[in-house]
Amino acid sequence: MLTSRAYNENLKGFGAVDGVKAIILYGIYILVLLIQGWTYTSNLNVNILNGLQFVFPLFLLIIGILFVILSKEKIYTIGVNGTKVFQSLLWGVLLALCMVIGMAIYFRFIEKAAVTVIAPVFITVGIFIVAAFQEEIVFRGYIQTRLTGIIKNPIICSLCTGFLFLLMHYVARWVVGGVSLRSLSLYYVVSLMVLHFGCDFIYKKTNCLWGAIVLHFLYNTGQSMLVW
Repeated sequence: MLTSRAYNENLKGFGAVDGVKAIILYGIYILVLLIQGWTYTSNLNVNILNGLQFVFPLFLLIIGILFVILSKEKIYTIGVNGTKVFQSLLWGVLLALCMVIGMAIYFRFIEKAAVTVIAPVFITVGIFIVAAFQEEIVFRGYIQTRLTGIIKNPIICSLCTGFLFLLMHYVARWVVGGVSLRSLSLYYVVSLMVLHFGCDFIYKKTNCLWGAIVLHFLYNTGQSMLVW
C-alpha cells in the first residue's frame, strides 16, 4: 500500500477552508522568495546574503507553524510525529543514495563529463539543513496536505503540488535573471520532480516527514559535492 491509513485519516480532517489557507500560505511563500531574489540583485555583502539564507527559511517556518497554531491543529497533522520514524528515515537515506548515484552516473556516462567529489562547505550544509526542514514542514507538511481540501483526487493533487514545488525554485531566479523557463535546466527540473515525488512517497507511506527531510537534505548536499 503506497499511502498509509494514518496519512489518509489525517487528510479527512481538511476541507475547502483549509485549502484556501494553504493557498494563502503559498502566496506568502512566493512573496518571501521574491524578496529573497531581490536581495541577490542588491549590493549586500556575501556574509549578509549567506545569513539571509538562514533568515528567510526560518521566517517561513515560523509562519507555517503559526498557521497550524492559529487553526488550533495538532503538530502531528504536518507530519512531525514519532510514527514509523525508522522506516521513514530508511526510505529517505535509500532514495537519497539512489538520486546522488544517479546524478553521478548521468554526468559521467551520458554527458561524458569528469565527475569529482568535493568536501561540503560547512555554511552550505547549515543552509541545506534549514532549507530542507522548512520546505518539507511548510510545503509538504502543511500546504500539500491542506490542498486536498480543494483537490480531492490524490493523483491530480500530487501533480499540482509538484508544479507548485517546481515554481518555488524558479521565483528567485526570475527576479535575478528575468522570467524564463530556461532559468532552470531540463536536468534540474527533472531532478526536482524526482525529489518531489520521492518526498511525497515517503510522507504518504509513513505519515512521517523526517525521512522526506533527510532525503531533501542529502539530495542538496550530495549535489553540491559533485563537480563535473
